[in-house]
Amino acid sequence: MLGALGLALLGGPFVTLPLPVSPGDPTLMAIAADPAQMRLYCFSTRCGDAEWQVAMSAPMPVERSNAGRRSLRLPGSQSYAPLSAPATPRESQTLYSNDFRIGTRYNVQAMRDGPTQVGLALGAGYRLAPLYDDGINQAGPVLRGELNLGQQFGDRARLTQRVQFESGRGEAFVKQSMSLDVNLWPNWTLESDFAIRHDTQSGGGKETAESSIELRRRF
Repeated sequence: MLGALGLALLGGPFVTLPLPVSPGDPTLMAIAADPAQMRLYCFSTRCGDAEWQVAMSAPMPVERSNAGRRSLRLPGSQSYAPLSAPATPRESQTLYSNDFRIGTRYNVQAMRDGPTQVGLALGAGYRLAPLYDDGINQAGPVLRGELNLGQQFGDRARLTQRVQFESGRGEAFVKQSMSLDVNLWPNWTLESDFAIRHDTQSGGGKETAESSIELRRRF
């Protein structure tokens, strides 16, 4: 009898009803054999035997704010090293307007890293006034394009070639220019330019050429 009473006392934490005190009671013997069968059903979010539930995981770390109060530190809020992308796009689009032409231009840098550079530009626009810059001699819609080639020779010399064209209203204009820049001494540069212009008017054509050599000093 004492052994059964001891088992009943050990099963006390699992029981939510008061135990009968009369020795030899069949109910007491049933509780001692299987205390779990006398537990009450739990219809709440927290049962009476919550102390037997598995402990929750370790609490999240907290940090103190400037005011001395503890603030919750959520996962993923840690600071990381900033990332940067120094690369720039090779393609660009430009809208432009001036006193003699308005339009749009699409640029592509096919080669830009290294001693050789290749660039291409193509666009459409409307010429407002003729003979103000390189182009056709009539006002109206035009198609323009440009090809740039550059080559670096060591640390002192650079060769640049540029081809421009414009067409519209039955006319066409082409300009080809070439320049060679040579660094002679610190702040001293020898610059040479050569350009050929060709334009058509009413089925005819005209071609002009010019060149220059300059010695420049940068202050």
